[in-house]
Amino acid sequence: MNYLTNKLYALIFWRTPIGEILNKIYDFKIHFKYSFKLSNNRDKEKLASYLQKQFHVIEKGMALPEPRPGFGQKKILDIVANAKIYIKLYGEDELIKSLKATLKEYIDFNKGNNEDLSNAYYQTIIEFTQSYEGTEHEGGTKTVHKKDILQAIDIDFEQFVKTRNSVRDFSSEPVNTNDVVEAVSLAKYAPSVCNRQGWHVHLYTNKNKIKKLLSLQNGNRGFTDSVNQLIIITGDTYAFTKYESNQIFTDGGLFAMNLILALHSKGIGSIALNTDIPYVIEKKMKNEGGIPEYQRLIMYLGIGNLKDTYKVAVSKRKPTEKILTIHE
Repeated sequence: MNYLTNKLYALIFWRTPIGEILNKIYDFKIHFKYSFKLSNNRDKEKLASYLQKQFHVIEKGMALPEPRPGFGQKKILDIVANAKIYIKLYGEDELIKSLKATLKEYIDFNKGNNEDLSNAYYQTIIEFTQSYEGTEHEGGTKTVHKKDILQAIDIDFEQFVKTRNSVRDFSSEPVNTNDVVEAVSLAKYAPSVCNRQGWHVHLYTNKNKIKKLLSLQNGNRGFTDSVNQLIIITGDTYAFTKYESNQIFTDGGLFAMNLILALHSKGIGSIALNTDIPYVIEKKMKNEGGIPEYQRLIMYLGIGNLKDTYKVAVSKRKPTEKILTIHE
């Protein structure tokens, strides 16, 4: 599909009232079809997201200033019951290890608070976790020392942030894919709702594929050939409940910014390209990029190595007082 055809689709399906309605219907259809309910999930991805959401509540509970002994009993029994279903259907994996590690710490916490562990509730948890032989910090809580944080942040963060620009003129030197993989490994530490990590990264290195995907985006004219590799960040609808249709984009945006900064830390330039597009174009992007229907597009990210010198837009920022309101 060429540029003029894309613009025609945009005029018909996007910048008209009927186009807005059709896009919202598409949004609703995808989210309703793939998001998970709070219980009775049997699909692997949906059940995994449910368990991730629920057992993170235990982690948060134990990270409170003064956790209440025996908290969350009804929820924890539900977690164990659904975890057993998951194991029966799909076996034990990293998710189950994290869950069991969290519950083991929960038992230790209650034991330390002189709770009677002989009743049926605690015995259910003990029986479920007795086979766990994992390593430290697979789940539960960890102790953080302020001195370690102060040492880690002893950098010129202002300079680091201000030297990050949207680049439209990349070097012809190929990007080292291993550096991108490492950047993704850093970006995954972005916060997400209930630690569900409902994001995905699609990395494209073939120039012909990159050109085809960029031709569907229409925001890269003038520098298409300069893009060395292309990333498409998506949100996994499986990771969200029926009431979290907006959260998928919030979490995806948090991850995307983390990835941009992680790439910047490795000297890789990037340009964020929006996917504010008609649903018919989104479907074409997914088909071309091999992206499953249940994933929603967050953004394109064109990347490349930096030239010794290059120009970027000034992109003057608003004064802080224009965006900050201090409430007393």
